[in-house]
Amino acid sequence: MKLSLPLLIALVSLPAFAQTPTPDTATARRQIQGVIEDFRQSIIQRDTKKFLTLFLHDDITWQPAQGDALLKKLREKNPKARKAPTHQKNSPSAFIADIASDKEPSEEKFNNIRIETDGTVAAVSFDFTFHLGDRVINRGQEHWLLVNSDNGWKIASVVYSNND
Repeated sequence: MKLSLPLLIALVSLPAFAQTPTPDTATARRQIQGVIEDFRQSIIQRDTKKFLTLFLHDDITWQPAQGDALLKKLREKNPKARKAPTHQKNSPSAFIADIASDKEPSEEKFNNIRIETDGTVAAVSFDFTFHLGDRVINRGQEHWLLVNSDNGWKIASVVYSNND
């Protein structure tokens, strides 16, 4: 079997075309870690203004999902309780307003942080505990989608579990 020279060159160079360079995401990861720390600190400091600057806009998806054990307890009190409730209170501004008005200190602690990014968009996932005063009032997983906007990294959606 004879191969023509142009066909041979095309076949030999095909792997070079198939490889897409991996973007250097170290800077993006550091910047996203900064967003996570700003989120954490603004809760501790009850800094509403700083907290709200972390979001693409106020009406992003802010979605809780009730864990099975919590949902069972909620349905004992209210049979219409939903696994994934939707209402106006689910927003960054409502969340930080509740924290700012509470007499006890609040803190959200993050563990097992995972960041996936190409430098333009990112998915951040972590395990969390939310503390009010000395007690944990929620624990679970939280997932954010972020975009690298003209004003830096901004959170475009937040989905989290309610397990306590």
